[in-house]
Amino acid sequence: MKKLLSVIITLSASCFMGICQNYIEIDLTGKHIHTRSLTDAPEASISNDILTVSFDGSGMYSLYIEDSFGVTVYSSALPANGMEYDYDLSGIGEGLFRLVISGPSDDYEGYFSIH
Repeated sequence: MKKLLSVIITLSASCFMGICQNYIEIDLTGKHIHTRSLTDAPEASISNDILTVSFDGSGMYSLYIEDSFGVTVYSSALPANGMEYDYDLSGIGEGLFRLVISGPSDDYEGYFSIH
């Protein structure tokens, strides 16, 4: 909860100072790090309501986005094959969101805001 609060404060402060941008990198961290896994974390960014995700893992992952109330507002599949995939988020609205990528080797999460 402290992490979520710090993300909200940081995003609010940066927007108040007028430095909101159309490009956002999402810091994804593993929720269940496996010590024997050498898989890198997925990379994700948003530009103009388009989420771009790439992942050098293997297998199929589930990608979903929750709003600040924990309601899933978007879901899709993510093949972990090193390619970049784009997802149109123009229909999810504005606010603070949680991106979750869940699959066979680990679960990853990151927070972002759309204004």
